[in-house]
Formats: sequence, structure tokens, C-alpha cells
Amino acid sequence: MNKEKLWQRSKQRIRFRNDDMDFYFAWILAHQNEGGSALGECFYTASQIKDGDPESWYKAWSEMARRVESQATQALARGHRVSAHETYLRAFTYHQMASIFIRPRDPRLREIWQKAQWCFRQATTQCKPSAEPIEITFEGKFLPGYFLRGNDESRKAPTLIMIGGGETCAEELYFWIGPAGIRRKYHILLVDLPGQGRTPFDGLFFRTNTEVPIKAVVDYTLTRPEVDAERLALFGISGGGYMVSRALPFEKRIKACIASAPIIDIYQLVMAEIPSVLLKTPGFFRNTLTRLAGLRNPLPGIALEKFCWQAGVSTISEALEMARQARVERIEEITCPVLCMVGEGESEAQMMQAREFYNALRCPKAFRVFVAADGADAHCQINNLGLMQQVVFDWLDEVFGYRAENL
Repeated sequence: MNKEKLWQRSKQRIRFRNDDMDFYFAWILAHQNEGGSALGECFYTASQIKDGDPESWYKAWSEMARRVESQATQALARGHRVSAHETYLRAFTYHQMASIFIRPRDPRLREIWQKAQWCFRQATTQCKPSAEPIEITFEGKFLPGYFLRGNDESRKAPTLIMIGGGETCAEELYFWIGPAGIRRKYHILLVDLPGQGRTPFDGLFFRTNTEVPIKAVVDYTLTRPEVDAERLALFGISGGGYMVSRALPFEKRIKACIASAPIIDIYQLVMAEIPSVLLKTPGFFRNTLTRLAGLRNPLPGIALEKFCWQAGVSTISEALEMARQARVERIEEITCPVLCMVGEGESEAQMMQAREFYNALRCPKAFRVFVAADGADAHCQINNLGLMQQVVFDWLDEVFGYRAENL
């Protein structure tokens, strides 16, 4: 296992020597599948970045975001709505990815987030599939998200709820599953749980009992007349793989679930993945994360600082204590069909937890390992989202006995 990056998420290298930076670059490229990035724009931007330097990453992607956003605004002003739609989608991606290595208390983080969200909403109001902004009431606040209709008539259809991980937002999940679901006549609900997207700004933080917010999401989803309650599915990626796995024993209204990849013990996974250089840092567990800023590779420290902010804590020891409580139990009580997915480029610890979860299931189940020959071996199949989409929806079609008419 490579212990010099925060998580092992891929064995392939695309552009950067810094493994974390290279993974996020692959993530940006993946948005091309649904029009969220362009190859030439991405590689030009990468050429302006100093390998491993977070500030140069921010500067390069911000400049590209502003350039592309300006093109979108000009297209819209001239009445070219399709072009505006396409260009605002790319501007969203570049704004969002500019924020990856920004520390959580840097005021630029909220500013970037607001710009990214504005571009996404501009894009999805120009042409179909439109994304209806939603807010789900939760503990006196709101879980933000979007609902995408799989048909124009708002008639009942299978519905997939998608939950991201620690570094995603509801807007970004559009590129993972949104248009792919619409093409297959599925309704799609994209949502941020506490700790994701904008929610930490609103005082909502990661929690271990994810069955509680997921219940609120299911409650809301089932109020919509176009949702077929007997064909309601749940999909979680990355940290969302823990969130959905944890919720399944409690939430019997879910009729099928996909996890990429299942996580059953957050603490064990984190401890297996924290780089040795951080573990050897004096006072690592008791000090605040600002002490990590001087490391030669600052990116793992920034990621941990962001995680603590999203969890509503200030020290690593507090975050790890919270992680100790993040376990999936009562797996044998899960009754709906479950598809477990994992890439062979992920860490040994992640692979072991996915298999342990799968082996404990007593319900109808399937296990898919994506290999390098698939071009999909990275974390959450980020290097081949098209194949991931096919596997997910083909499996759901078979579970639900669904064949969309008039595709």
C-alpha cells in the first residue's frame, strides 16, 4: 500500500506525480462523460499547475472556470441556450474542483461553492434534463438536492436516490448518474446528507447514524406522486457506501441498493489509510490540524482538516473518536437486493470491508470487481463512469423487472 497519499484510490497515473492531485484530475476528466469537462481545457489547465502545490491548483482551475463561465454568459445573451447549458456545466466543474485543496476556514471556499452552484443551476434551467432544486426538512434545517424526472408526464417510474461521499455535492452527482438515469426513464433524486456539499456552512455535520437523515430523504421521496414506491433504489459512493450500508437494516422501504464500495468500519478504514508521514507527526492525534500545514506534501493535511470541519470537530482525536462509532451492524437483517461494487485499484482495506459486507448479507446480492482491463479500477469507477452507469442500471432493470418504453 502506498502510504504517502491519504487514500489509495487508483493504481493508474494520468498527469501528476502527486497521487492525490492525479486522482482529482481523473475525477475532472470523468465529467466529460456527461459534458462536464473538455479534454483540451483540462490538459491546458493541468499544464499551469505546479505538481503538488494546492495554491497553483486553485489558481489554474479558477481561471479556467471564469473563462468558461464568461463564454456561457455570452452564449446565453445571444440566445444560444444549448451552448449555454453545455458551457455552464463545464464552468461548474472547474469552479467546484478549484475548491478541492482550499482549507475550510478560507473565505474563498464559500465563494467558490456559491459560484459553482450558480453555474450548475444556470446550466440545468436552459434545457432538459432540468434539475428541480429541492430542500428536505431535517432537524429544523434543510438537506439540499435536486429531482430529475425520467419522463415528461410525471407518471410513476422507478426512482434512484443517490448519496455521495465526503468530497461530493448534490450538484456534482449529476455527472455520475443524472442524465444516465433519465435516458433509461428513471427518476433521479440527488441529495446532500449532513456534512456534504453546503451543509457544513448551515451547521449540519457528518453523523454516524446515517439512517436518520436517510429516513427523512425517503419520507420526502415517497411524497412525490411520480415515484413508484415498489421500485425505489438507493445508491451510495465513497463515504456514501457507508451511509447507505448503515441505513439498510433500518429502512425497509428501499427495494434495492448499490454501494460503491460498502464500508462497515470507518475507524479501521481511516487508520489503515492515514499516511505514515502524518502518523509520525509529533502530537498528531492531540493537536489541531493547523499543525499539519508545514508538511512537504500539504494535501493529506488539508483533506483531514476538511474532514474535521465537515464533522464539526477541531482535532483529529475528536474525529477518530467519532469514527469509532461509525459501524455497520445487523447486516443479516438487510432484505432488499444489494449490489456491491469495488475497483481493484482501491486499497486492500477497502476491498476487505466490501467483501466482509457482501459475505454477511443474507438477501439477494451481487458483487462486481472492476479491473484495470475495464478501465474502471479506480475508486468509485471514476475512470469509467459510463461502464459504472451501465452496470448499475442494468442490474436495477433486472431487479425491478423494468424495461423503459420508447427510449
